[in-house]
Amino acid sequence: MKKRFIFGFAIILTLVLALGGVVGCGSQAPASGTAADTAKKGPTIKISSKTFTEASLLGTMSLQYLKGLGYPVDNKMGLGELAVIRPALTSGQIDMYWEYTGTGVINLMNHDPVFDPQESYKLIKDWDDKNGIEWLDYAPLNDTYGIVVRQDVAAKYNLKTTSDYVAQVKKGEHLKFVSFPEWDGRADGLPSFEKAYDFKMPKDDIVDVAMGLNYDTLKAQKGDLALAFTTEPRIVTDKLVILEDDKKAFPVYNACPVVRKQIVDAYPTLAADLKKLSDILDTKTITELNMQADVEKKSVEEVSTTFLKSKGLLK
Repeated sequence: MKKRFIFGFAIILTLVLALGGVVGCGSQAPASGTAADTAKKGPTIKISSKTFTEASLLGTMSLQYLKGLGYPVDNKMGLGELAVIRPALTSGQIDMYWEYTGTGVINLMNHDPVFDPQESYKLIKDWDDKNGIEWLDYAPLNDTYGIVVRQDVAAKYNLKTTSDYVAQVKKGEHLKFVSFPEWDGRADGLPSFEKAYDFKMPKDDIVDVAMGLNYDTLKAQKGDLALAFTTEPRIVTDKLVILEDDKKAFPVYNACPVVRKQIVDAYPTLAADLKKLSDILDTKTITELNMQADVEKKSVEEVSTTFLKSKGLLK
């Protein structure tokens, strides 16, 4: 999951290009194919997304679903990451996108990491209310950090929970842990992890790689365990074992539709309609959808349409 590691020039370039694009492009997507009596009367909802696959899926599902319900919508998909998309939302250049509660709490509020879903949601929801932004009901999916292990390593050491791994470290076993340099120093990264599990990871056992190379490093057997994101499809395709975070070391990142208050007020049914979508998006489901797009190379639009139809949310 790229959303927490976007820095420097890439952000600035995206900001320049994307904000110009919001004003000058984007195709209107009226509720074509809906009966006249189901068409919603009100302002067009400009729906956007971040650029990585999961965010594109969430945005596209919302666009297709709301269009099917008769809402007038405008496609602004793939606008950019937090530094781009958040100002676009607060300025009214877009009206809605999906954000993660943990990102809101840590990056927007500058708050310490939170490990309870409801607490995290309430914190950011209450904080953003003053900005005219509403966080609607969050999805069960939690795109947070996790520890994955090669199957042979899990079998050899009987690893099922993160505590099982920590017990091996405390016994003196030297298991190579594949990490990212950014995570090693983050407040919600290695220091939080070590504190929760009351141990110190030996520095010689840390194998730092660029984000995205963690799975290849495990596959090449240059590491035994790795930091991962819990909705990453390669956990499934590489047949890795994800350890249970039994002491809740990792903050929650539940996905949530974030909408300008003017739009919510204009459409009294919007929150309830989007809840029907949020409720069916758990971690297993979004991982499967990510895999269809990233591994099976289906288009985001195809994956979204097929899923919504299978759940009865799209005709």
